[in-house]
Amino acid sequence: MIQSVAAMKILLVEDNKLTAELLAKVLKNQHYTVEVATDGQAGWELIEVQTYDLIVLDVNLPKLDGISLCQRLRSQGNQTPIMLLTAKNTSTDKVLGLDAGADDYVNKPYNLHELLARIRALLRRGSSALPPLLEWRSLQVDPSTCEVHWKGQPVHLTPKEYGLLELFLRNHHRIFSCSSLIDHLWSFEEPPTDDTVRSHLKGLRMKLRVAGVSDDPIETVYGIGYRLKPTQREEEQAKTGKNKKSKTVITDTPKYIQIDKTLSRMHLRPSTVQNPTSTITEQIAPSVREIWERAKEDIEERVAVIEQATTLLLEEKIDQKLQSKAEQAAHKLVGSLGMFGADEGSDLAVELELQFQAQVQPQQEQIQHLKQLVVALRQQVQHLNSQQLPDLFSVNALSDESQQANTIEAKVMVVDDDPLVLTALASLLPPWGFKVSTLDNPLRFWDTIAAEQPDVLILDVEMPYLSGIDLCHAIRHEPCWSGLPILFLTAHTDSETMHKVFAVGADDYVSKPIVEPELVTRILNRLQRTRLLRSLSQIDALTGVANRPKSTQDLLELLEWGNGNKQPFCLAIATIDDLKPINLQYGHATGDEVLSQLGKLLRQTLRQEDVIGRWGGKEFVIGMRGLSKSESVEWLSQALKTFRQIEFKAANGTQFQATFSAGVVEYPQDGTDLQTLYHAADTVLNEAARNRIISSL
Repeated sequence: MIQSVAAMKILLVEDNKLTAELLAKVLKNQHYTVEVATDGQAGWELIEVQTYDLIVLDVNLPKLDGISLCQRLRSQGNQTPIMLLTAKNTSTDKVLGLDAGADDYVNKPYNLHELLARIRALLRRGSSALPPLLEWRSLQVDPSTCEVHWKGQPVHLTPKEYGLLELFLRNHHRIFSCSSLIDHLWSFEEPPTDDTVRSHLKGLRMKLRVAGVSDDPIETVYGIGYRLKPTQREEEQAKTGKNKKSKTVITDTPKYIQIDKTLSRMHLRPSTVQNPTSTITEQIAPSVREIWERAKEDIEERVAVIEQATTLLLEEKIDQKLQSKAEQAAHKLVGSLGMFGADEGSDLAVELELQFQAQVQPQQEQIQHLKQLVVALRQQVQHLNSQQLPDLFSVNALSDESQQANTIEAKVMVVDDDPLVLTALASLLPPWGFKVSTLDNPLRFWDTIAAEQPDVLILDVEMPYLSGIDLCHAIRHEPCWSGLPILFLTAHTDSETMHKVFAVGADDYVSKPIVEPELVTRILNRLQRTRLLRSLSQIDALTGVANRPKSTQDLLELLEWGNGNKQPFCLAIATIDDLKPINLQYGHATGDEVLSQLGKLLRQTLRQEDVIGRWGGKEFVIGMRGLSKSESVEWLSQALKTFRQIEFKAANGTQFQATFSAGVVEYPQDGTDLQTLYHAADTVLNEAARNRIISSL
């Protein structure tokens, strides 16, 4: 696959703010996406949760120097190209950098043109020869100058529009979801909403159309994302090879998460199903038939209401109540018929809804059209009754990563006044790993959400008594629910409705009739992004362990588990010995490295079910589930033995070792609440000699 310059993401790790700002600006002007870290530890933490195409490292960095960071990356199998920047100009320094795993080594002060050329060269390595121009029919993109031409005439685009176009041209057969486009073209600090991405796509399409590109090169793959529309030659080749080995279309879904420890932070569980797609299909098939059997009667009743209202409307005998009921029946049929594959019936229902909304007596020509609409609607329902049902959810339309993402266990709450929509989603989402709760009366919303505690909320726009827009607005003003991902279901995709939806704080929307690949993909994308941001907000940046609020919550849950199961657990307080003298003698950057290494060691040594938190300064609080005091002391003693062997190197080259001490207490002997246990552990720690792990008597 040819990589994209416009879509390239670069991490710049530079502690000189002026230099970092200048270089970042230059790189952004070249249409790269740039993120900046001001020390090596911050750079490492970004690399753990983000994917970069190039890392530019200063050698002399606080907390973790560039050589050490380079070595750490290579030791963990990270093969991202690395460029080292340094004021040191000796051959020995270059050898050290290259032996550490760097791909290039540039001396300061550097020539910007040379630096950019070296960056381009690194980004090209490993790729096949790059074509001088990217082409789609008569559309040409020159990556070296970032210029776009259509039939020889220039097309002026914004940087993001250019980035989108080049990304599609370089990845002909790849489907990109909105979240994937965000990953490629925006930095982590400035992630836009999916609606912003769509606005950029709309702007790109409009400018290409104005330039004379009559056939839109960007194709919307309904329910999944966007891709470059195949040229006529590619379509012919696809038809020729159709009976041969099938060609896999690569879809691109977000890759926010790397390495097992990040997955565990997000509480993702590996699937126990060897063929999840097959299993999901088997689970969904009977659900479709059951839903249809239950839905037929409701659909027939709604069509009958529309027929009765139409007859009375034409006779000018209809009352306001019946007209409103017919409007609601047509509105609900938009989603119901579409879900069972009757797209034409869904379109007819939209037209009928508009007719009943008009609240005026139709003219003669409109009367004939109204009759035709009702007859056609009845025929659609009869046809649906006589035909084999289509697959309600097109499992194969999802990307491989989305199919595997059913390992995410999440609660989804759906609020919709249409019982058919609720029944369908309640039956069809669980095979993907979702626990679904439904509500058809928005007046009972607050009691239900408090009881269900959902991870994602799906709201219908139009409901009696209280609209979804009103609910969303109220939710965003409740501190405990302000961060809850909210998706809207709507049969109306006009700009006014969309503006209202996003203005009140919605994260995304799905159009009715609901198409399963779109709904599942959007739920998964929103869950992954929300959980990643939540995870980052709960982690201590220096040590990689949970921060105080998160670890306190986990310890309280551990306490509740111990009480409910009548099982022991131990609480320990561990502190770095002589951290203040280390800071004074070797500098705070070296002291931070000692803290960082202890956090890393505790994460590696203790079990996944144990709780590790940094509560400030040099203090770590640890909860060990199901262990006695003697067992806990043994675990921590092993960690101490390993920690003593670590060689730390100060900025002046001095090498030294560090130790830690810990006090261990046990629930319930030493306390039955967190505060009491903490004070008991602190007392034991204060009585302990340095470089020792001791427990209460």
